[in-house]
Parts: sequence; structure tokens; C-alpha cells
Amino acid sequence: MAPGPQAAKSNRCIVTDDQQFLLLFIIGTYFGPDLKDERPNKSALQRIAEGLPQYTSENLAQSQMKTCITERVYYYVLRMASPSVLVKLPLLRQFIKGNLYTPTHDLTGDQYRQFTDLFPTKLHPQSRFRDRYKTVDNIIFIHNPDISYIKPEDMERFKCLTGLDDLVLDKVAAINASVGVGTTPPAPSRSSPPAPSRSSTPPVPSSSISQKRKHVNYDSLEGQAPPNSRLASLPAPPLNVGPLGRVGTTVLVLPENPTIEEWNNIVAASRNGIELVGTAAARQAGPLVGLVDVGVSDNAYLFRVSLPGVRRNADDFSCKVQPEGKVVIEGVTETGQRYIYKHNQVFHMRTRNLCRPGPFKISFHLPGPVKACELIANFGRGILEGIVEKA
Repeated sequence: MAPGPQAAKSNRCIVTDDQQFLLLFIIGTYFGPDLKDERPNKSALQRIAEGLPQYTSENLAQSQMKTCITERVYYYVLRMASPSVLVKLPLLRQFIKGNLYTPTHDLTGDQYRQFTDLFPTKLHPQSRFRDRYKTVDNIIFIHNPDISYIKPEDMERFKCLTGLDDLVLDKVAAINASVGVGTTPPAPSRSSPPAPSRSSTPPVPSSSISQKRKHVNYDSLEGQAPPNSRLASLPAPPLNVGPLGRVGTTVLVLPENPTIEEWNNIVAASRNGIELVGTAAARQAGPLVGLVDVGVSDNAYLFRVSLPGVRRNADDFSCKVQPEGKVVIEGVTETGQRYIYKHNQVFHMRTRNLCRPGPFKISFHLPGPVKACELIANFGRGILEGIVEKA
């Protein structure tokens, strides 16, 4: 005999009120529609609270985001919370699809909205990118959301359940967080050994790597090394060979996390090369945020600061000059992401040598006291230039 409706319902996993509250609060607060002309971006719940009109497909930026980013952000926010308020990954995915069973599934109510209520599939279709991973269109992650519209009681409930003091997230850490309860183990850290090659060649034991690495000279080398890559002096292709049959030294930048087979081949080819590992290899590469030049005239100071990948935005950029001559600059870099979304495609970056994305703060002192109110500033082409009169 087939089970009746009540028996079928009893077999379903039902989320608690706290779990439902956090699902809606986290997804609705940290994600919003990616609109062309909206800066800063508003979250889905903020648009509802402010009574903003419904946008159309013409307003959308036509971007694409992996749905796993929503999963990572959800578990990152709840990293300090009690396990009882987390939902397992299958239920979270049901919420994203819009068919999570709730205690009042047959009723309507704002507190029981699901992902597809916040982001209708007509405007935010969910699909699979080349059968590799799931994506959702026209959604953006907001790591520092506006909280002015949130009710005080909802804010206190969120803080109590999550153990967080505020809603600001580390953007990079949240996007790269491991997916939590009931999932596969987190991805290996940067210090872990590379994953085995997918080719038919059997994995090479770590002892073989050690034996081959003993041929590499670990000498000091001045300059910047790309993060998570090795900077080596390797034989160049046989071009412009000199009289002694040697080629000039060149720099080879490897992709992140090469396979063991790739790594062994490169090490074997660089017997007399130079390898940077550990903290030396972890130094930031590419144009550096915060390189400063200072000039002096009879009655003023000039400073120029390198800010590649930084956009001047009233909400997340500031430059303040204090009377004693201290300059403080704060902002957010937007280059060096792991995933780039362009032309409705998702690009997984094989190398990341530009500045890493995220917030930064720079401070330095001018040679003497200044008239802070007399600052003349210009920001363009990645350079902030300021002129301020001496006191």
C-alpha cells in the first residue's frame, strides 16, 4: 500500500525556524541582482525593504556566477555557529532550486521565501556550464552589505545565531571557503602537495620529487615572485644562441598547482636553476598596491601612490591627510580574482600574478606638517596623485 500524504510529509527533511531565517537572511543580504547602472549594488532583501521597482532583463549586466559561491558564502558566515542552525548541502541546494520543504510549505509568508523568490528564474536562470558546474545568471556577491534597512531584532538574532559582530566579510576568504556540513573534504590548502595528474601516467612518489629537487640551487634572488608559483632561471628556447652555445636567462611563471608530473618535468629541466619556495614564493607579484613617491617644493608636498585595480568609489575608497602629514588611504582592489565573468562566460584563471582582490589600507608620512584642507587630488590610470600645502 502506498503511503498517504501525511506519511510522505513526515519523511521529508524539514528545516527549523532558525535555519530558515539564516537561509533567507544570508542569501538575501549578501547577494543581489547584478544591474548595469546600480552602484553600489543593493541586496535582494534591501530592494524588497525599500520597495524598489522590479528590474527587467534590460537592466541586467548579463553576468554569470557559479552557484557554489552561494554555498561557500553560506557556510563561511556560519563557520562559528552551532551545527544545529546549519542545513546540510542537499537541503541548501533544494533552497537554491526553490523547492525546499518548510514547516509551512503550503502557506505563504515573507519569512519562507526561497532563492527563486529572491531571484526569479526568468531573470536569473540556473544552468550547467558545459556539463561541468552549475551557474546562475545576473547575481553579484556583496561582502559589505548595507544594513540600514535591517530590523534591530533581526540583526540581533543574526548575531546571536552566527557569533559574528558585524556583517562585513572577508571577500576572498568567503568565496574560497570550503563547503560545510555533509560535503566532501575542503580543497587542499596552498601548502598542500599538488593533486595527481589526470593522465594515464601513475603518480610519482614524493620521494622522487625530493631526489630531483636536490639538483636545484636554492639561492637568494631579489625581486617579486608570483604567488603560488615558482620563479626559476630556466633554459630558454634555442633562439639567439651565443658563441658559447648558451642562451640568456629567462623567467618562467608556472600556473597555480601544477600536477606532480608537470612539476617533475620542470624541475628536471632546471638542474642549475633557482627556485623560490615558502614565504619567498608567496610574495605578492604584479603591480603592487601602495608604492609611493613623494616630492617636495618650496611650499607644498606631492605624493603619487600606485593603486592598480582600484576603483574610486564613494562607498569603499577614501584618502585622508592629517595635519601632522600622515596620509591614510583605504579601498578595495578588484583584480587577481580566481574566477572572471565576461561575456556570459566563466573563466578559471590558470595564473594570478596581478594584485589579489580585497580591502587594503595604506599609510605613510609626508616630510612635515600640512594644511589638510588644501589637498588637491587626482585619481586616474591606477595612480592617485595628491598635492597638499605645507603648514
